[in-house]
Amino acid sequence: MTLSDLCVPDNPQRRRGLVWAASACWMATHLSGQARSMTDMSSEGIDLVFPRLADTGNAVPLQARIRAPEGTFLKSLRIILPENPNPLALQLKLHGEPQSYQLNTRLRLAASQSVWVVAAFSNGTERANSAPTVITSTACLDDS
Repeated sequence: MTLSDLCVPDNPQRRRGLVWAASACWMATHLSGQARSMTDMSSEGIDLVFPRLADTGNAVPLQARIRAPEGTFLKSLRIILPENPNPLALQLKLHGEPQSYQLNTRLRLAASQSVWVVAAFSNGTERANSAPTVITSTACLDDS
């Protein structure tokens, strides 16, 4: 595609390019708004066990314990890795009416970052907590 192709009003490549640009702008606005709202959410009832320092980002262990507020139950939870190419690492919808939930998993991290756990409850509220980690180089990559 050349610049002159983009100037032709009825060119399908132009339309696809404009749709892509508009959707990219919308997604950037939506994700940045979501990131701001996660920092504003309460972290009460979400406990994370996550290493502050990891040798490699291939399999970093995460343990999350979530307790629902009194009179509610847990409906879903998400794990968000903002620095990864696909930030949504996990999305679970829970059946039944669990008051508490414990999750043990391993995450692949593209870079040093804060891992977010967002829990949604039956009354429509959400809570979020994050844990930062620093990924170091392994000894196998060292030139010494």
